[in-house]
Amino acid sequence: MSYPGSMSETSTPDIPATSSAPSEPFSFDDIASFVRAPRISGVAASREGTIVATLRRIDVDGSALVDQLIALEEDDEGRLRWRALTHGDKSATLLAVGHRGEVYFSRSDPREKDEGDAVWMLPPRGEARVVLRHRGGVESLEATATRLVVVAPMMPSASTPEQSDELATARTDAKASAVLHDRYPIRFWNTDLGPAESRLFTARLPDTEGVDDAPVELTAHALPGAPANADQWDLDGVAAVPDGSAAVVTMSTRRAIDASAQVWVVDLLGDTPPRLLAAEDAEHSWESTSHRGLAVSPDGTWVLTGREIPPLPGQLIAEDLERIDVADGRRTTLTRAYDGLPGDAVIGAESTVWFTADRHGRGGVFSGDNDGSATLRTPDDEAAYSSLTWAGGRLVALRSSILEPPSVVLIDPDSGEVTPTPSLVDAVDVPGELTEVSADALDGTPLRAWLALPEGEGPHPLVVFAHGGPWGSWNDWTWRWNPWIFVARGYAVLLPDPGISTGYGQALTARGHDSIGNEPFTDILALTDATVARPDIDEGRQALAGGSYGGYMANWVAGHTGTRFHCIVTHAGLWDVDAMSQTTDNGSWYRWMVDTLDGGTPQAEVWSPHAFLENIEVPMLVIHGDKDYRVPFSQALELWAGLQRTNPTLGHRFLYFPDEGHWILKPGNAEVWYKTFVAFLDEHMLGKNFERPKLLG
Repeated sequence: MSYPGSMSETSTPDIPATSSAPSEPFSFDDIASFVRAPRISGVAASREGTIVATLRRIDVDGSALVDQLIALEEDDEGRLRWRALTHGDKSATLLAVGHRGEVYFSRSDPREKDEGDAVWMLPPRGEARVVLRHRGGVESLEATATRLVVVAPMMPSASTPEQSDELATARTDAKASAVLHDRYPIRFWNTDLGPAESRLFTARLPDTEGVDDAPVELTAHALPGAPANADQWDLDGVAAVPDGSAAVVTMSTRRAIDASAQVWVVDLLGDTPPRLLAAEDAEHSWESTSHRGLAVSPDGTWVLTGREIPPLPGQLIAEDLERIDVADGRRTTLTRAYDGLPGDAVIGAESTVWFTADRHGRGGVFSGDNDGSATLRTPDDEAAYSSLTWAGGRLVALRSSILEPPSVVLIDPDSGEVTPTPSLVDAVDVPGELTEVSADALDGTPLRAWLALPEGEGPHPLVVFAHGGPWGSWNDWTWRWNPWIFVARGYAVLLPDPGISTGYGQALTARGHDSIGNEPFTDILALTDATVARPDIDEGRQALAGGSYGGYMANWVAGHTGTRFHCIVTHAGLWDVDAMSQTTDNGSWYRWMVDTLDGGTPQAEVWSPHAFLENIEVPMLVIHGDKDYRVPFSQALELWAGLQRTNPTLGHRFLYFPDEGHWILKPGNAEVWYKTFVAFLDEHMLGKNFERPKLLG
């Protein structure tokens, strides 16, 4: 059995080091080609050394980005090459890389019903075949030495996958889409939750030699019982013990809107009840589905997880990497002396923990030290790293910068030497140069930013991009807010890292924590002042834009800077902080913005942009997706109605995406996003007539 268009080992073509993706090279002058450009979107590996990357490329219709899986191999002469594992216009989602070199994935095509229900396995030799079927697909999968450990959705009243299928079929036949909730939240980011819930299953390992082609059957495992007074008790994350005897799980608990998590060990062999490893304390909660995830040491004796202190009034957000011993639950904070927020983390050889982190507008890969500090192991350069994993005695990651899109690299754990793998996409030739800007904040705190400049002496009109998060940094490549699209059209783009940014230590992250419209705002203005003082920048033509928290900042700037900025672009921006805190999927935002300590004034009463509506004197482009559940669409509606009431003649515009969420992901919509953004700037910064993108009709 093979899927349509599958390739055997003998028929799969190599992707040579000198070749490019099967598409035309993109140009920053051509937005349509840019949003459809091939790109590397992820990399994963087995500890034994099999490395698989995901290449995202445009489909034959040019209307959707699809994922292709590719494997890194070494020929007899030691040269690296990529080999295609999947192809065609069905998108492949990598689920796991097994210790035998087998690759597990699902395939989806929105034009075909139930396409994502099957899990495929591609063995080291031979054809891919379906090894598991489950209605609704699987959420995660691990291949241990003895069995598959699977997380998959199941209807809450079902006790077996078969019963769940019957209930799901009945809903489909009746065209019933209603979901009855009894707990918070009911939505998450861009997804409607329910009615299915995540369950833990195991299945036998499929034969890699193709002797038994029958799909494996799932066996459900009991999860820990909920603690007293819990309004919610959900499976959040799973990491299997390498020998398959047990799984470490995080269970999400919630009392009212306050979420936390617990770490448990679940026996996968017998009837031993689940055992609690770590419960939340007064301040901390263990993470499971974040970028840090869960990991079990190769010998199965300890667990690596993330521990978070949530942001609250007077309580700065903090994140640590935590080691929990499986035998006795003893906990060790691995990053207790590290002054920052760790990112992706992985266990290397000899129990060394490696992680990525932001670093002064750049990034790096760090190793944890015995004293709780960390050492930068990658070069002190302009790069940032993500998707960190361990394969065959070396680290594997995606590496990018403001100047270069992500590529797969190999990192020597002893020397830190970074070895590029053969390029899968064309080299990028940015239409300008990148430099840095520094300034002092009002209180003397040193600040810095990137500045992307067009070719020529200028003076160039300036666009300031406020980053989202709010915890984040401008330090890597982005396909959504790419500065070079604007630089190619003659604009200079400032990428400031103000207070509340990451990579500069907790002191800078603390700036603005309880005053989100204060220090971050004045820091951005300080960096902008330093930029417009340059002779190659036109002080008389400035604009500001941002998304999410950057959209909040754009809305705040609009009500506090008069006509300094010629126009403002706000994407998925917070407008009414109190209303947003009561409609978002993120309950902790309410605690941070509306709760108080010691009877103080809540942030929502002081730092909400909507209170300054009548101060707005410049045109705004409001952008929002209807399926945005983190910053609900009602925020944009309230802002838009206010703009139309107070001063509709300024030239405001509203770009609405009925089928997008917090991010604009579909190529056609992304093209419209960029072209409308540019046309709005051209209209108000350069005095051009507004050029309506053709895809708007």
